Amino acid sequence: MSSLFASLLLGFLTFLLLVNIFSIRIPKQLQLQKRLEKLKNRHVLGNSSKIKDDELSFLYNNFRYKVFAQKLSNLRLTERIRSLISLSGVNMEVDTFIILSFMCTIPFVAVLILTVPKLLPLCTIGLFIPYSVLKAKTVKRNEAFARQLPDALDLLSNSLRAGHSIYSAFEVITKEMTMPISGVFKTALDEIAVGSDAKLAITSLSKTMPNNIDLKFFITAVILQREVGGNLAKILDGLAHTIRERFKMAGQLKAQTAQARFSGLMLVCVPPIIAGILFVLSPDYMKPLLDTDQGNTALLLSVSLLLTGVYMIKKIMTIEI
Repeated sequence: MSSLFASLLLGFLTFLLLVNIFSIRIPKQLQLQKRLEKLKNRHVLGNSSKIKDDELSFLYNNFRYKVFAQKLSNLRLTERIRSLISLSGVNMEVDTFIILSFMCTIPFVAVLILTVPKLLPLCTIGLFIPYSVLKAKTVKRNEAFARQLPDALDLLSNSLRAGHSIYSAFEVITKEMTMPISGVFKTALDEIAVGSDAKLAITSLSKTMPNNIDLKFFITAVILQREVGGNLAKILDGLAHTIRERFKMAGQLKAQTAQARFSGLMLVCVPPIIAGILFVLSPDYMKPLLDTDQGNTALLLSVSLLLTGVYMIKKIMTIEI
C-alpha cells in the first residue's frame, strides 16, 4: 500500500514538474490589457467599481501559467496564497508557490521510502516549507517596516513644515527611503495617480501591513487632519517618539529574557542531537525505532511532543508591547 501511494505521489509530482516546464505562458500583453480595462472601468463606474474590484482579482494576475489560472483563480485558498505572497514582498506567482510546495515533498518521500516506509505520510511536511519561508519573510518585512516608520514620520513632519502637501511628502519617502516602506507609500501614490479616491488610497495602506498598529494610528491621524484640520506635523512627531520608546522597551525585555530563550533553544536542540549521535555510535540500539511498529509510534509521538514544546515556548516568550 505504501509503495502504491509513493508511486502515485511521485507520478503526480512528475506531472507538476512537466507542467511547470512545458505549459504555455500567458502573454504579457494580455495581462496588461486586462489591467488597463479594469483601471478604465474603475474610473468610469466610480465607487461601485472599486468595491467590486476589491472582491475580484485580475483573472491572470499572480499566475504564471494559463492552465492554473483558469482552474485556481476563484478558489479561496488561492486568495490566501496571493495575500501571503503579497505580504511577504516576494516576487512569486501563485501557481509557482503551489508547484514548489509539492516539489519540496520529494526529498522526504525518497528518504522515508529508503528508511521508514510506514512513516511515508510525514512527507507532507514538505508542503509547508515554502509557506514557512514566506511567513518568515513576512515577519522580517514587518519588522523592517516598523524600524523604518519613525524615520519616515520624521521625514513627513519635516516635509509638512517645509510647505509640502501630504502627497508630496509621500513622494519624498518613496525617493529617500528604502524598501519596504518606500514600496508601501508608492502603492498609495500609484492608486491616487490612476484616479482612486485619496482617502481610500491612504486607508488601503493598512492592507499592506495589517499587523502594524502604528501605521493604523498614522492613517487615522492623516484622515482626521484632512477632515477637521490640525497640526499634523506635531502629531507625527509624537507618534514617532512613542514608537522609538516602544523599541527601547522591547530591547530591554529581549535582554532580560535572553537566558530563558537560550534555555528553550537548548531544550529543543538537545533531543535531536542526542538521537543523531546514538544513530551514528550505536545503530543497533536505535534500530527498533525504525523497524518496529512500537518504535515508529514512539518516534512519531516524540516528534509531536517536541513540536508542541517549541510552540508553547514560543508563545510564552512572545511579549506584546
